[in-house]
Amino acid sequence: MNKHKYLLLMTFLLANSLFAQDRDLLNVNYAVSTLKYNDTVANTKLFDVKLKLPVFQKKQYTIVGIVGYKNLSLQSFPAGYGGNLHGITFQGAWIYKLSARKSLTFFAQAGLFSDLQDISSKDFRYTGGFRYRVKHSEKLSTGWGLAYSRQFFGNQIIPFIDVDYRPNDKWSITGQFPIKPKVLYHFNDKLSAGIELSADASSYRFSATEKDNQFIQVNQWIGLAKLEYQFAKNWELNIGLGRSFRQSYKLYDDAATTPWTIITMPLGEKADPIYEIDDNGLNIQVGISFKPF
Repeated sequence: MNKHKYLLLMTFLLANSLFAQDRDLLNVNYAVSTLKYNDTVANTKLFDVKLKLPVFQKKQYTIVGIVGYKNLSLQSFPAGYGGNLHGITFQGAWIYKLSARKSLTFFAQAGLFSDLQDISSKDFRYTGGFRYRVKHSEKLSTGWGLAYSRQFFGNQIIPFIDVDYRPNDKWSITGQFPIKPKVLYHFNDKLSAGIELSADASSYRFSATEKDNQFIQVNQWIGLAKLEYQFAKNWELNIGLGRSFRQSYKLYDDAATTPWTIITMPLGEKADPIYEIDDNGLNIQVGISFKPF
């Protein structure tokens, strides 16, 4: 996968993260990834939790809130990368039912992404957009949308599409295409196995006092063999084992300008990182979710 195609896939991540847990009331995940730079073996540990909070519901529309927390631990990295990074997000979504098969969603998100050494307005990122969803049949639903994100490195405009296709009781093809597709074979109502391509794209701001508001940009592209097991009626355990085909950790000075990017096409000059680690490695994930229906 060349660098241009890799960056193209990364830009769809934001939209995917907004709706990946549509049916999950609670979702908790833990992932470990290995990598190597120079002669040093390093690893990252990611803990991610999301909780959906129904706020208001009427016949034609629903308002929901989503609270999220993410902790990224960088172990055996160069000193400039720091250690523990945190992301705290608050999201609201207004879902309007246009008909029995069509809906329109508007969403907005604000998040604090920082090492939490000292907090200022520079540590916050913002996102907003919409999605139009159609249930074509009992087997197929699709969604199209557009998101805007104010990132530490500038402004992004991001189109996206998602698919939920279940041709029969044994197979399902779901997720954000092309960034997070998942194919599963369902042995029965409780046990499923398959493959998933997924990615992580995030950025975190460092201390203004100690590091002059530098920030780190994290990108991963991961292939996993997946096992999903439903237990206790509404709880699901999922385990993934695979490789990070590519993972990069880029360290930047505080951006003096805020360029615009449409998908991966920057409207201006891109900044060069101070330091970059780029490698592949083993990836292991385990998660648990609660689906009320």
